[in-house]
This record gives sequence, C-alpha cells and structure tokens, in this order.
Amino acid sequence: MFVVGLLPTKIGSMERFFQYLAAALDRDGWDTVLCFDGAISAEFNEYFRKPYVTVERLDNQGQLGFACAGALWKLLRKHRPSIFVYAFHGVLRCFPWLARAAGSKRIFFNDHSSRPYGQIAAPLSLPKRIVGRLLTAPLTAIISVSEFTRKTGNTFGITSAPNMVVKNGVEVRPIDAERGSRFRQRFGIPAGDLLVTQICWMVEAKGVKTILGAASMLLQKRRGIHFLLIGDGEELPQYRRLAVDLGIAQSVTFTGILSNPTEIGVFDASDVYCQPSIWQEASGLAVLEAMSFKLPVVASNTGGLPDNVRHGQTGILVPVGEIDKLCAALEKLIDNFNLRKAMGEAGYQLVVQEHRIEGTIRKYVDIFLDHTPTAGA
Repeated sequence: MFVVGLLPTKIGSMERFFQYLAAALDRDGWDTVLCFDGAISAEFNEYFRKPYVTVERLDNQGQLGFACAGALWKLLRKHRPSIFVYAFHGVLRCFPWLARAAGSKRIFFNDHSSRPYGQIAAPLSLPKRIVGRLLTAPLTAIISVSEFTRKTGNTFGITSAPNMVVKNGVEVRPIDAERGSRFRQRFGIPAGDLLVTQICWMVEAKGVKTILGAASMLLQKRRGIHFLLIGDGEELPQYRRLAVDLGIAQSVTFTGILSNPTEIGVFDASDVYCQPSIWQEASGLAVLEAMSFKLPVVASNTGGLPDNVRHGQTGILVPVGEIDKLCAALEKLIDNFNLRKAMGEAGYQLVVQEHRIEGTIRKYVDIFLDHTPTAGA
C-alpha cells in the first residue's frame, strides 16, 4: 500500500512510476493499493485500471496525518498490506504506527522532499529529535530520491532508520516530431519559434516570476522565441497578469494543467527546458523527462538539480532568482544550435545510463521484497 500526498488529476512521471512498479510487483505475485489525496478523475482511474491495482481516496494527508488517521485505519484494515509506503509528505507522520498496528511487516518512507530556499540543514533540537524518532520508530528504511535528500534528511536527526538512495527514473521513448507539431498547433505556438518550456505548479517556489522576467529581457533582444508554462496553482492568475504587464503575453502560453503532457507532445514540441526553482528541489523529475527527449536544461543551482543538470555538459546552472543570469543562459542556448544539440545528447545519455525507469523499478522491488518474491498485498 502506498499513501501518496499527490492530487490524482494528471498523468505525469510519478503516475508512470507507480504503473511500472505495480506491474513489476504483480509479476512477483503482489497486488498494489494506491491512496491519493483528493477526488480521483475518470482519466486517472482509467489509467490504473488493472486487476492488480486498487486506487483509493485518502484526503487530508498533511499535518502529521492525524486528520486522515481514521480513514487510513479503515483502509489498512480493509487491505491488510504487508508492505506500507508513504511519500510526498514529511517523514513525521502517524502513518508508520498505524501501519504497524494493522500488521504491516515492512514500512518505508519514500523521500521526495524539497527544502525551503536558503535552508541550511542542521540537527533539530533534542526534544524534536526525540519526538521524531518515536514517530518513525516502526520504519524499516527511508528511500531517498537523491543524495541531496538523503544528506539533508540524515542531518536533521529525526529518525534512526537506514536511509538509502534510489535515483528517480523516467521512460525513454522516441521523439515524435509529428506529435510535437500537433501540440504546437493545438496551443497556437508558431511552428518556427524556439520553444522554452517549464512544467510546474504555479507557485513562487518554482521560480515562475524569474522565467517571466528573463523572457521579458530576452524578447527585447530576440524574436522567434516562445515560452510555454504548463501547470495550475493559486498564483496562475497573477502570472498571467504579469506576462501582460511585461508586454510579453503574445509570446507566452499558459496551458493550465494538462492531464498527460508527455503523451500529447510537450517535450517533442520543445527546444529548451527551464527549471528556475527558488526552493531546493529534491531531484526534478520533469528535468529528467526533458533530458530523455534530448532537451538541454537551464536550471537553478540548488538542491538536487546539479546532480542531473551538469553545468556545461547537460545544461547550464544559474544562481537562484537571478533574472539576468537566467536570461544569459537561455540566450546562449538559443543562439547556438550545436550547443543545444550537444547538451541534449549528453543529458539523454545520462538518463539512459542512470535514470531509466526499468532500473529504478528493479531497485524498488528488491528493497520492498527484501529479495524474497512472495504473494501478498
């Protein structure tokens, strides 16, 4: 059973991960229960419609999980999972003890945690460490998605569970120029423009103001460039207004949330991927997806992003929030086709060698099953 603090509204890299993982567990005789936070869309439900997968709704997973404890207990009693995993929350939740009480034998926290901007990891106070270790005592292990999350998580000192790294993985699929062309036509993006793309929640932490500021600077000097911002969030109306105020609205497309962006051609249509995050990203799944489509990446030099955006090789790293530096990096790529191609190819090779989803799934299955394939739930 996975308790996942994600909204079940779109099919992205994490949803594909769960689909691959459930199929792999099924081959070893295991069923999978996925518990998401919020109303489950019909398309989302259809995506996971397999005899070995059950999708459940579990609201209010935040705030230590106490608000949803009763509902989770009912689901645990209903499905009786031998293996319990929670992700996309903090490690401090009541979930491990509930799972232990319901009979789960192996309990994991899958750490995808990004950190606030400017936070320097340091041990928490002794009382907080004691409370943390009590809450997390039933954990079998923590699986971190990057060395950054492992190091920062260990530094806080709130759990004694062993912490291992399994790097995020993504699908590698052929680039489809026709699909990219259809995507551009659908959203009115000029066929000849170079397309700079970001996929994110429309919130301050993702650096949307930074990319819009860089777009304004760049479009004053260059024509034939378009910016594509994909995602929803409470600040989307504000960013739409900002594009108008900057006089660049005609060169910026906001799509809102797309149910399956990879499948409909976002990366096929793009030329450069941009991730100017303000907070410290755990890893950056969208970055890996972009690299799998041979896109060069411009990203903030923060968190786990430098693990994959290797400066001067697979992309360009820029200081957090510095609009002029982001503009210069984008301009450098836009002006140099050979550089875009070389960085895109280097990023693709990195994904093939270290981040293929098939390899990631094998590692998760080995950890969850402790190398012992047996039937269970």
